[in-house]
Amino acid sequence: MGRSGPIEPPSGPLTDGVVAVRLRRESDLAAIAAASHDPESLRWLTDPPMDTEARRTSLDRVAEAWRTGQAAPMVIAAADSDEPVGIVNLQFRDDEVATIAYSVFPTHRGQGIAPRAVELVSDWALGELGLGQLILEADEGNAASIRVAEKCGFERTGTRVEDSGAKTVVFARKAS
Repeated sequence: MGRSGPIEPPSGPLTDGVVAVRLRRESDLAAIAAASHDPESLRWLTDPPMDTEARRTSLDRVAEAWRTGQAAPMVIAAADSDEPVGIVNLQFRDDEVATIAYSVFPTHRGQGIAPRAVELVSDWALGELGLGQLILEADEGNAASIRVAEKCGFERTGTRVEDSGAKTVVFARKAS
């Protein structure tokens, strides 16, 4: 699955003056790797922690995702310092639909960063990229992610039960 062609990255950072969403850089990898080992992140995300090999190949895999139309992985940064404070990713199901996933690094949680980043990426995806729908999925116990979805105008469309028995709440936001 994915788009039928490459994804054109934003011409510059997507920003609201507080956060900026931008392409990943080599200088971001230490923060991304450290956050990937955070117990709270591991609780909600399915990706394994970043090991040495994953870190070494990270930027190549990111470039490949953009080039093949599979995904648009980006960094959430503080707008004033450009310090990486989280990650956000679109994963394309096809030319019209993508899922959005995000994680804020531990020392930056509770500051309203996730809703700002999700809003910026959603507006870009539904506007410039011309997507018809974004899907956001959150474990039913992840109250913070559910609040982000609701705050960013995603509507609850259902619940899916995983093989493990965990329940995933599914939200969608359509282009206006």
